[in-house]
Amino acid sequence: MSRCKEPLDIRGVTSIRDVPGTLWDDTVARGHPFKSSTFLSCLEDAFPDRRFAYVLLSRGGDVAGLALVTEERFDLGMRLPERVGRMAARVRRLLPGFLTVRLAMVGTFETAQRHWWWDAELLSEEEFADALLVACQEAYPHADLLVIRDFMEGDARLEARFLARGFRPARNLPLAVVELEDSSLEAHLQRLKRKPRVSVSKQLAAATRLGLKLERVQDFRHLLPECYPLYLQVHHHASEFKRLPIPLAFFERVAERLPEESSLLTLRTSEGRLVGFVLSGTSGGIHNPFVLGMEYARSRELPIYYNLLGAELAYAAERGCAQVDLGVTSYFVKQTLGATLEGLNMVARLRSPWLRPFLHPLLPALLGEKQPERRQTLRDSTTQCDGASGSSTGTPASRSTRSALVVSTTP
Repeated sequence: MSRCKEPLDIRGVTSIRDVPGTLWDDTVARGHPFKSSTFLSCLEDAFPDRRFAYVLLSRGGDVAGLALVTEERFDLGMRLPERVGRMAARVRRLLPGFLTVRLAMVGTFETAQRHWWWDAELLSEEEFADALLVACQEAYPHADLLVIRDFMEGDARLEARFLARGFRPARNLPLAVVELEDSSLEAHLQRLKRKPRVSVSKQLAAATRLGLKLERVQDFRHLLPECYPLYLQVHHHASEFKRLPIPLAFFERVAERLPEESSLLTLRTSEGRLVGFVLSGTSGGIHNPFVLGMEYARSRELPIYYNLLGAELAYAAERGCAQVDLGVTSYFVKQTLGATLEGLNMVARLRSPWLRPFLHPLLPALLGEKQPERRQTLRDSTTQCDGASGSSTGTPASRSTRSALVVSTTP
């Protein structure tokens, strides 16, 4: 019998701990420190009200596919004008579920890019799409809304399979990624065009002039009570990506379970006051500054954001990482630092019979994110440095960068 004609087995488990061996890490995470099975275990424990299902597809005894689906209450008010959100909050005193839906999603709000994998030799694209929909229905039969994210470049055919099944398209926020070709931040900055390079150098030089101090800490559990309020400040001011805040328990789990892969970078004034931090993950060739916190009252007078991200790029280069995943939002600063934007698409379908007639046509606008301006801040690779022969030694950018990003490290 042909392998492709053998019956396809679809089953689900409710925890990453029940996914066989290293299957998730080998096929989906693929070296990303904050998409790993251990990272997902941190999410599972930190979000007890969120349900997790891992779809396992097999054919003839061999694993043929894998996907992650989650379910939770989703507040539509976060996607509507602020005045509507305030009105909804008042109504919820009497009707707790007002303007909320039960959302089933292939993926999580904390991770990006593909949340699935299948073996093309055992499973066709069409079969995978059908099997995933069957699994979502079996895992979360009462969900009002199903969202599948994130389709990347090269996923157009799979995305089309879902659009043909009644899903509506929506644009997600793009992922900002820095490709490091060199072993130092100074060398990376020399790849920038003159205007962004000068801008970054001024910001980093200002940090030195103002006496800001960076420190990278590996065992950072004792710092979380001091850092977490700064994360909440950033979350409160978020305009591009609104969601419920990540609980403190998540940070604690990461510190406990990913001691080798995670670190915390802190930024303090000369008086020792904490004004910013970044929680990051590093594994193999990928570095991911994941969560940033900062004191907004000081952010206008101090170069907090540039200094933190500059230090993250420097650390990634020192660790030999080829790629830095800078996540979503704050694209102007990230592109100034040399990031390029990778587009991410979603598809969505309403299941609720009473919501579908009037909300389904609105899904692209309701769920879709406004796309940022794309800027090209990297020089053409054939163009040499301004007035230089390709070496960064002795340029103003390299001198100011080297002095500004001295980071002490605490085990």
